[in-house]
Amino acid sequence: MNKLVILLSLSILLSACGGSSSDDVTSPNPEPEPNPFAQLTSVIEQDLSGNDAAAVSVAIYKEGEIVFAEAFGEKIKGQGEPVTSNTLFQLGSTTKMFTAVAVLQLIQQDLIALDDKLTNVVPQIQYPSDQALDWQEIEIEHLLTHQSGLRDSSMQDEGDLVNHMQTEYPRDFLQLNPPGFFHNYSNPNWSYLGAIIEQLTQEKYDDYVHQNIFAKLEMNRSFIGREDAVSDGDYALGFQVLDPNQGGSFNTQISQMPKSTIGHAAGTETWSTPSQQLKMADFLLNGDPSLLSDPLRAQITSAQVSEDFAGLPFNYGYGIYVNDGFQLGNDWYPLKNWNHGGNTFSYTNVFYVFPELDIAISIMSSGAFNNFEPTLLAALGSVTTLPESQALPVIQSDSTQYDRHVGTYSSNNFTFIISKDGNDLLIFIPELEAGNIPYEPKLEHYGDDTFFANIGGEISDLTFIQIEEGGESVFIRNRELVAIKDGF
Repeated sequence: MNKLVILLSLSILLSACGGSSSDDVTSPNPEPEPNPFAQLTSVIEQDLSGNDAAAVSVAIYKEGEIVFAEAFGEKIKGQGEPVTSNTLFQLGSTTKMFTAVAVLQLIQQDLIALDDKLTNVVPQIQYPSDQALDWQEIEIEHLLTHQSGLRDSSMQDEGDLVNHMQTEYPRDFLQLNPPGFFHNYSNPNWSYLGAIIEQLTQEKYDDYVHQNIFAKLEMNRSFIGREDAVSDGDYALGFQVLDPNQGGSFNTQISQMPKSTIGHAAGTETWSTPSQQLKMADFLLNGDPSLLSDPLRAQITSAQVSEDFAGLPFNYGYGIYVNDGFQLGNDWYPLKNWNHGGNTFSYTNVFYVFPELDIAISIMSSGAFNNFEPTLLAALGSVTTLPESQALPVIQSDSTQYDRHVGTYSSNNFTFIISKDGNDLLIFIPELEAGNIPYEPKLEHYGDDTFFANIGGEISDLTFIQIEEGGESVFIRNRELVAIKDGF
């Protein structure tokens, strides 16, 4: 009897210590591990169905690893061949951060300096004689930060890059304002940087970036130019919009897309995948001395210039935005980030790095001007706990400050007469009056010195810029135009 008690006691003790039989350890029907990306997958599929796009590819980086990489949809709409996480998409303007690295490599080699003048590095630019002084003051850093005053263009041209930027661009586009006063996004800045790279290295921009950046980052499925994408064969074709007023259609052949060698440095035809692009995120976070020194790398993601938009904490580094939070709709998430978007006629790219979380996200879709904001939020939420959203931290209206905006401003094509009526700021545009083009005289305040104007039923943002803190406004800025107050 005592032996039986001892054996039973020993059996109970072994069970408590994990010494049970194999039948007890392994359940015949174990519960499957929950999929941490199930919600994300659902959101991606919903976003894809809600956009004019044939496919979307998403990758997430966390703490040095790709933790998610999946693609959804078809390579060609309606033909049934699925995309994979290795399928190529176009990056668009997120190419600019690679161009910035290339320029900083030349600075590291003492071939140029940030304060070198554009006209000294790329001579014989045929700018208008009446704008000579302003052109001659454009510095390399002005190009890297969109402070040159050069008018924006899609840079959709073929030909020799250096020759085009010496002759055709300055002939066709007048400079909007003197350089160095404020940030105003403009693609030609980056085509000039591409011309600088070609001028100093005597290599084509595409070849230089492939050999000195893509190869070093082991981005072996990243290409600039159509020929390599065609040779690779695994690429997505998307919904193309050449003219927003005329709608768009799905491409079935790559030859249906416009070609542009002039815009390569700005991002007209760079091909890659989200996982490949996140190798750049890893470099921005952790560095690679064989590619670029750490001090110069840090300059890329340092706030070099404010965006001057509604008082929001948005800044620009070198080829990438450096922000204290991000906006989705009317919600604000206070997470520091480095980001850039990319849009071509047929593709959309979203690239975010959250340095304090060691997380990065890349979303590429085959459709023009797609909106995958819910996917971005779901992707971030799948790998970290999101903070509560807040109201946008715009600087509220203070009509007592409106007097500093009052005056007459002139651009190349329009005159803006700004006046104040009580607590309202009004705009009068003689050229629109003469053409019987309708517009609302009252400007709607958005935040700080940024207002919205309703012109012909289209809403445009107008930001008043001062050259001295607390002083009167000197410029009215919009991406398409800049007006300068009379007398300056």
